[in-house]
Formats: sequence, structure tokens, C-alpha cells
Amino acid sequence: MTGKEAQEVDLNHRSDQYLVPCAYIRIVARELGLQERDLHKLLTGSGIPANTLLVTEDTTVSAKQLMQILSNAQGMSGEPDFGLRLGQQLLPSTHGPMGNLVLSSSNVMTSLESFADFLPVRLPFSNVQITLDEQWLCSTLTLKIAAEPLVKRIFHECFALMIQSIVESVLGRKILGAHITFAHDKPHYHQQYSEYLHSPIEFSGDKCTFLIPAEVANTPNTSGSTEAYALAQKICMGILKQMPESNLSTADRVRRLLLSSPMGSQTASDIARAMFITKRTLQRRLDREDTSYRDITEKLLSELAIRHLGESAHTVESIAVLLGYFDTAAFRKAFRRWYDQSPADYRRGL
Repeated sequence: MTGKEAQEVDLNHRSDQYLVPCAYIRIVARELGLQERDLHKLLTGSGIPANTLLVTEDTTVSAKQLMQILSNAQGMSGEPDFGLRLGQQLLPSTHGPMGNLVLSSSNVMTSLESFADFLPVRLPFSNVQITLDEQWLCSTLTLKIAAEPLVKRIFHECFALMIQSIVESVLGRKILGAHITFAHDKPHYHQQYSEYLHSPIEFSGDKCTFLIPAEVANTPNTSGSTEAYALAQKICMGILKQMPESNLSTADRVRRLLLSSPMGSQTASDIARAMFITKRTLQRRLDREDTSYRDITEKLLSELAIRHLGESAHTVESIAVLLGYFDTAAFRKAFRRWYDQSPADYRRGL
């Protein structure tokens, strides 16, 4: 066996050992517009039962299974730009509560460094290196697994769109003066890349890189308080750990999905789509459990409100924003409805 062959065997072996959250498969399924009854088609050949996607956000699959699913998805979509469409869905918030680390970083450089530190936790077969010189802030992707060209191309496209999303979220505008190099050959649909990516592109490079002008590195983050987001992450992760791993009720699954994104960002329709059912089906299932989407949301917000008031020194105004209330008066009114007192009175009584 040659050295190259031995390396290929090792990479294939690793693809069975690297574990990936099922959350990413759910994103693939949503991009395809699948309903619950169609999930098995996406999972063909992966050895994963369809109900795996309906149980818990913490379920994992192997990198090898993920690659099979991406190959299936490309065929099911019938569209050559599926990888670009998928990458467009991979906003920082889609990486779960830990994605807030990226959005709450102080500037572009630290946001990309947070992403590089965080990505292997979610996608352990990937490695992103961030370097800065006088001209460029460079993000370079390395895959630790062997992937067929089609799947590798999807990974590269998703990487570029994730970097673009992170930087533009921090800047609050489109990137200017950047340059992207893909390690795969120019595909026949290459003209469609400009519909998704906002920078000049070249193909067939030695590495997959995203170059951003160095002067952008220290541009301050336009988003909210770093401290507030860090606290929200700590609280949400604590709640997630207390939830059961399996046999979740529909209400528990709704609660878990609400906690996986910034509060106030998910509607009942969004949650239904994430569960691959219609909004009406979600309502029926919650009715059978004697609850509703509104009841679950209200209970979760009331719990988070008192945790924030008890565990932080943040103002009532900042806590209101953190919980998705952009009108502090509305938060105070809701809090009084929950606890028959104002947030300030509750905090004074602690």
C-alpha cells in the first residue's frame, strides 16, 4: 500500500468516528422542503431511521452518514446550486446557542477566531485557520476526511457562505475588497456563484480560502452586548442540559428549538418547519398535550426573565432586548402578568 493509499484509508476510517449534530441534517431537510413522511428519502443508504430527526437536537450522526445525506440531497434537489442554497441557510444562529459567541465578539477578527475555535466542536472533521498579515485577514478550510468531489464542493460552498455571513453580520454591510479561492474545479453552474457570494472568485486553488482586507480586522461589531450574549449562552446551555435526551414530548421539542436561537426570532411557523410539519399539525399535537405554542413561549420567557434578573447585573432594559422585547414597557407588562410585580421589585426582593 502506498503512502497516499494509506492516508486515504485513514481519512475514510475517521469519517466513521467524527460525530455531527443532527441539527445540520434538519437544515438540509428544510432547504429541500421535506415533510415528516418524506424524511426517509433523504436518509437512504445512511442507516439512520427517520425518527432520529424527530427526537432530540443533541442526536449525532457520523461524518460518513452526513456525506451520504448530502449526496442524496443534491440528487433530490435537482438543482446544481444546492450547496450554495444550503450555505445561505448557515447563519451564525443556526449553530445553536454557541453561535452567539461569534455574533457577540468584539470585532471581525475575534468573530472569525471564535468561529474557528467553535466549528470543530460542531463539525469535527473541519479545521479553519485564521491568519492576519499586512494585506489580508485569511480564513482557510481544511477537511480531515475523504469526500467525493460533489460533497467536497458542497462543504467548500457552505464554508465560504458561513464566513461571508459572519463578517457581514459584524460589519452590518456587504464585504468590500474580499477574494475567495475554492479548491474544487470550476463547476458548470459557476455563473450562479455571484448570486450568493459578494466577492470575486477563482477555482482550482491549492486550498479553500477567504481573503478579507486586513484593515477590516479590527472593525467593531455592530451587534449587542458581548456580556449579555455570553450570559444568555450560559443560561440556555444550562437549561438544555437538564432536558431529557429521548422520548421528548412535542412541547419539549418546541422548547428545545426555541432555546437554540435568539429569543423572539422564531415564530410558530418557523418551529413547525423545523419539525417538518405544518403549523396546523403542530397546534393539534400541542392541543393533545394540553398546551400551546403561546403557553410554551410565555413559560420559557418567564423562566429566563427571573434567571437574568437573579444572575446578572444587567438593566431591565437590556434584559428586555435579550428576551426579544424591543419595547421595555411591553416586557414590564408581561413580567407583571407573570409574577404580579415589576422586574425592579422582583430584583429588590432577592
